[in-house]
Formats: sequence, C-alpha cells, structure tokens
Amino acid sequence: MVIDSKKFTFCLTGIVKNAILSIVDRTSVNLRARGHFLQHRRKILEKEFKTINEQIQILKSRNIIIEDYDKVYKILAKNNYYYLINGYKNLFIDETKNIEKYINNTNIEEIYALYDFDKSIKIIFLKYLLLIESEVDTYIAYEFSKVYGHKNYLIPDNFNIINYKKDFIQKFINNINLEIQYQYKNSNEMIIHYLDNYKYIPLWVLVRVLSFGKISKFYSLMKPKEQNRISRKYNLRIKEFKVMLHNLTLIRNICAHDEKLYDIKMKNRIFNTIYHKKLQIKNKNGNYQFATRDLFSIVIILKILLEKEMFNEFYSNIIKTIKKLENQLSVIKIDKVLYKMGFPKNYRKLIDM
Repeated sequence: MVIDSKKFTFCLTGIVKNAILSIVDRTSVNLRARGHFLQHRRKILEKEFKTINEQIQILKSRNIIIEDYDKVYKILAKNNYYYLINGYKNLFIDETKNIEKYINNTNIEEIYALYDFDKSIKIIFLKYLLLIESEVDTYIAYEFSKVYGHKNYLIPDNFNIINYKKDFIQKFINNINLEIQYQYKNSNEMIIHYLDNYKYIPLWVLVRVLSFGKISKFYSLMKPKEQNRISRKYNLRIKEFKVMLHNLTLIRNICAHDEKLYDIKMKNRIFNTIYHKKLQIKNKNGNYQFATRDLFSIVIILKILLEKEMFNEFYSNIIKTIKKLENQLSVIKIDKVLYKMGFPKNYRKLIDM
C-alpha cells in the first residue's frame, strides 16, 4: 500500500495541533482552578480585626470560662491577644477534640499566669546572662590583645585563617567597622573619645558595644590557642564553649526582645555534662532526652559558667518563680510546664551539686 506523504503530514499535523490545544486548555483550566483556590485560601487565612469584646466571645466559644468579665477585659486590653493566647494556650488545649477547644474549667487567668511566669523568668535569666557576657567580653579582649595588641583586631591574619576563608573573616571585620561608625554617629562617648583622640578603639572598649552575638562570633573566629585559654577558664573544650556561647546568644536575644522562652527548643545540642549524669536524666542510645537543647540546658550552662554563689542566687529565684506559678494553676499541673522546659522532676537538686 502506498501512503500519500502530503495527506499523512496533514493528518499528523492535525493530531499534534489538537493535542497541543488540549494541553493548553487543561493548563488554562488548572491555572484558573488554582487561582480560585488561592483566592479562597487567602480569604480563609485573612484575619479580621476583633474588638476586645469579640475576643472574649471567641474564648468563650472555645470553652474558656469567663468568671470576671472586667478582669479579663483588662488583661486583653493590656496584653496582645495573639501573643498572650496563641503564645501560651497549647498546654490548655483539649487534645481529644478535633477542633480547638480548651480543657474544661480553663480560665484566662491561668493562661495569663503562664505568660507572666515566662516574663518573670526572662528577667531573671537576662540578669545573669549579662554577667556572663561581661566576663566573656573581658576574657576575649585580654587574651586577644595580649598576643596581637589592643588595636589589631582589624587584621584577618590575627584570626583563624586555616579553618576560615579570609573573605569570611574580612566580612566580620567590616561588620565591626560598621558598628564603630554607628556608635560614633549615635554619640557613644567612649567611641568618640578614642576615635577623636587616638584614631582607634582598643578592643577592651570595643567589646562593650558589640552584641553578644558578635562576641560569640569573635570567639569562634579566634585562633585555637587563644580560644583554648578562654574555654579552659571554665574547664571546657573549645567546641563545648562555642555551642554554649551560641545558645546563650539566642536566649539573651529572646529575653531582650520579650519573646516566648519557657518551651524553647534550640538547634544546637550542648554536650553531655556531669550534671546530666548526677540528675539521672533519661538517656537513649547515649543521648540525653532532656537538658540538651531546652531551657534546662541553659540552666546547666549557667551552672558551669557562673560562680557558685551567683548560680545559687539565680536558681533560687527560678525555683521561687516556679512555685508561684504552681500555686496559680489548677487546670493543669506544674509538671506539664516543667516537661516543656526540659526540667527533670528532681531539678531542685542541681543547686546542691
């Protein structure tokens, strides 16, 4: 049989054309459907402004008891609904329900008590973190200046150029220069005095204006020999101290910016310590289940870095604050809060170790 090539080509072209038109049509339908879906989704996700009275009605509809309307009104008037309720509601949610409902007898006063507890411990943590920050600042300025001089922190070769690229170190040095310029423009008296009179800033002055994050970064970029001199002051290895500084920086920022603290989960786990063993914290395959990247891990760091008297003062305040919250709770038990914080049941024993 002889096939007419012109007819075959025409037929084939028609088939391809119809196939392309079909694909385009389906794509168009899919895009329109997706557009409608996204538009609908945006409407669902969009949050409308609610008056305080409306906020109270929402809480009531979700099984929260409102005993003193005026008191609840004042709490919501003075505290951001999103931060207070959405930030601290989880422990009070009835997990047996498919929709968001609170455990029977939940009242806003208990949620507020947890919120107030979190605020109180942030103030306590911040006070003692500042002590550690000041001490670490001093150690870094002293050990670095002893080897390289007090104004040679702007030279990349004085840092660990073996493990870090010079460009990376130079970028950090540039950030330090920007900080100096910022402090000068904003009338920092120390910075103005040294720049105007000596044309440089000694490192022991500079560390007082650098953030804890930059101080932590400074330490991580130092040469191992100088790093070791500092970490050994706390009987720690360099890697252990690096992780501790990183996590303390995170907690310091949370406290300073009034973010939620009590149930924090950090990315970097601290190394196992003697306190994990003494407190008999649960261990699975060589990894402790608590006190490695939660709030209790920060307590352990403070136990290591603070003088005994200072730590006991800090921890006594934390224990008192926990006791106060326990007396304010009835719907949930304090153990539920402590579990979220990573505190073992025998957490009080740490003060005597």
